[in-house]
Amino acid sequence: MAIQLDCPSCGASVKARRGVASVTCKYCGNSVMVPEHLASSPGVSGPINIQAKGCGKAAVIIVAISVLLVIGIGVFIFFMVGEAKDGVVELSALVSEPYDSAPEEELVLMEFGGPGTGHGRFQRPECIAIDGSGNIFAGEWETSRIQVFDHAGNFQTQWFFAEGEDTLLRAIACNRDGAMYLVYNSMIYVHDSFTGDLIDSLQHPNGSGFSDVDVAPNGSIVASWYRNRDDIIVFDVHGKIELVLEEAISSQSGDSELNTTVIAGNLGEIYAFGSFNEAIFSFNSEGRFVDRFGNDELFTMPLGFDVDPNGRLWVSDFGELLLFDSSGELLTTIDPGVTVNDFVINDDMQLYGITSDETVVQIDLSTY
Repeated sequence: MAIQLDCPSCGASVKARRGVASVTCKYCGNSVMVPEHLASSPGVSGPINIQAKGCGKAAVIIVAISVLLVIGIGVFIFFMVGEAKDGVVELSALVSEPYDSAPEEELVLMEFGGPGTGHGRFQRPECIAIDGSGNIFAGEWETSRIQVFDHAGNFQTQWFFAEGEDTLLRAIACNRDGAMYLVYNSMIYVHDSFTGDLIDSLQHPNGSGFSDVDVAPNGSIVASWYRNRDDIIVFDVHGKIELVLEEAISSQSGDSELNTTVIAGNLGEIYAFGSFNEAIFSFNSEGRFVDRFGNDELFTMPLGFDVDPNGRLWVSDFGELLLFDSSGELLTTIDPGVTVNDFVINDDMQLYGITSDETVVQIDLSTY
């Protein structure tokens, strides 16, 4: 269950999971402390430490185990009697049938990383991207570090895109040729994805203000920008502006939008999630508004978005993956067994994501 707090720095609404001591405001980067009485409220996940005050829970657990044992023994005796022939029990009666439906946790094919500072370890990983060769790039929120891994999760190299502690990474995206687009210092910079060399930067006519970026299959770049209005900008493969949607979300909802996440579709369409509006807005390839879907009842804490090769939109929301068709109809909800934040999906329907445990995970979506 999520806790909703107000950031004391910028006043934005911030959601936190129960059981955590603090959460970072994704709008201003300020650390918001979770009140102790909320952080320790019932429903906190994790191991239960049974002490003298918790003996009632212990008793319930003991009774439940006892009941299960009695039921299990009864089933076993029934099974044995049913299989007995002339006083001889068939060996087949003791062999269970194979389990033919895999639990959702088995969707996880690979996981690596964890908290730390060395190669293959992460300090608050925030963003992930993949290139056309399947290389995986993980970027950290505060350290300016990008780590590079091959498709199997083997560490390749690392580089730093800035110096100092005042640079916060907001987003990364890679094209198929290995150029990486990074949002930091409210600008979009283009780096070589393996060496980190600065290649170029993308500009809004009114200057800095970028907050997110994504790359479409055709190489065009979609970005969100805010400075007294919420714009969505589309650049061609050469970084030239093709389209500017001024007040993209606020003009449709009538409410201000200070933080927009953009998702590039396969055919030029654009999806945009407005954190303050708590809804997804869709636009066609010409920038014309098509529809909006979702609300605060459907979404709890959406953190990751991507369009799969079939043109469907996936949303990572508070430990679950929600699948929508191109019209915004919710098709299914799955629990992969891990909580995924930012993620990308490749052409083979493999999801690569950053988890809440500071790891990189690969999830197989090919059956959906």
